Amino acid sequence: MTTSTLYVHPALLPVASAVTGRSDWPVGDLARLTRLLTTDLAAALRAEAVHNPFERWYLRLALTEQVEVWLLTWTPGQATRPHDHGGAAGSYTVLDGVLTETWRDGAGPTHRAVRPHRTGSAFGSDRVHVVANQGSRNATSVHAYSPPLLPLGEGPDLDEPA
Repeated sequence: MTTSTLYVHPALLPVASAVTGRSDWPVGDLARLTRLLTTDLAAALRAEAVHNPFERWYLRLALTEQVEVWLLTWTPGQATRPHDHGGAAGSYTVLDGVLTETWRDGAGPTHRAVRPHRTGSAFGSDRVHVVANQGSRNATSVHAYSPPLLPLGEGPDLDEPA
């Protein structure tokens, strides 16, 4: 089966085959993809990033029938609301700065982790989480989802981690 490429941002062209040449995306491969992009294309992604203190900023980097890739920026204090990914698995890697993730997988307990530069998270379709920049510096991250995102679902409030 071949995968139709619907969009690839020019910043991704040096590694476009890593995004477009696949028809399946297990969680581990999504994690490898976001690490590859933040390593091999760090300068190009930094040049695209806009840190807006008044609203969250994001840029779609790629979209195929099987995977979607985004560049997100976070100024200090910016955060998502609790959300799932509409049945998609996902991964993100922090390009710059530090992010804090609070999450629950399915009916499991709530967890919290600090994700510094070049680290991140990979997760299945049952994750509900909040991602936030609780630091004093801007942060930038690359996210990948498979299948491509449908509208995000409202997640329940997350309890404090045990």
